Amino acid sequence: MLVQSVPVSHSPSKRPVYRLVFATRRSHGLWVFGDAVARARAEWWKNLEEREEGTLFSIAPDPKEVEAQAKPEIAENLARLLDRGYEIKLVDYPLEIFGSYYGQVTEPVVRQAVQLLHKQGRTPSNGKGVPRTRNIVLRPGPRQT
Repeated sequence: MLVQSVPVSHSPSKRPVYRLVFATRRSHGLWVFGDAVARARAEWWKNLEEREEGTLFSIAPDPKEVEAQAKPEIAENLARLLDRGYEIKLVDYPLEIFGSYYGQVTEPVVRQAVQLLHKQGRTPSNGKGVPRTRNIVLRPGPRQT
């Protein structure tokens, strides 16, 4: 059984009131849960900003900024998995791939990280031609010496 939790709070600056716990028998469930949490979180931020329209400063993080920060970290997480020397199917490693950004960014960011690794020559897989990001299979690139 795989178990993962995410913090739930009244606002971003407050401590979590509780942790939402999800249990599943398959890593696919963790992948879908993390993506759903990230999408719900983005919607929550958007609604929070709409309600606080008259404020001078936004407390919501810029989603593009968060994604830009997440992409290189996710790419490194993917590279670490590829360093094991065998191909990986993304859906089998959701926690290892998303790392500290689990539940914060959606799966398209992972596809961008795959494309970044491909551009760097670290994998022959380019992330294209596979409808769902989670079904991408990455193969290790040539060994760096």
